[in-house]
Amino acid sequence: MLLEYFDQVKDGIEFLYALGSLLGLFGLLYAIAWWGFTSKKNLQKLFTLIVASAILLGICGLYTGIKYFRI
Repeated sequence: MLLEYFDQVKDGIEFLYALGSLLGLFGLLYAIAWWGFTSKKNLQKLFTLIVASAILLGICGLYTGIKYFRI
C-alpha cells in the first residue's frame, strides 16, 4: 500500500516535470513570435517571459514534455 502511494507521487512529479517542459517551450515560442510586433513597454515583459521559459527548459529539459505527452 505504501509503495503504491510513492508510485503515484512519482507519477505526479513526472507529470509536473513534463508540463514544465511544455510550458517553457510554448512560452519561448510565444515570446519570440511577438518580439517584433510589440511596443517598447511590453519588451520587458517579453524578456521576462523568455528568461522564465529558458529557466523552465533548463530545469525540465526540452524533449521531456514532448516524449511524455507523445506530441
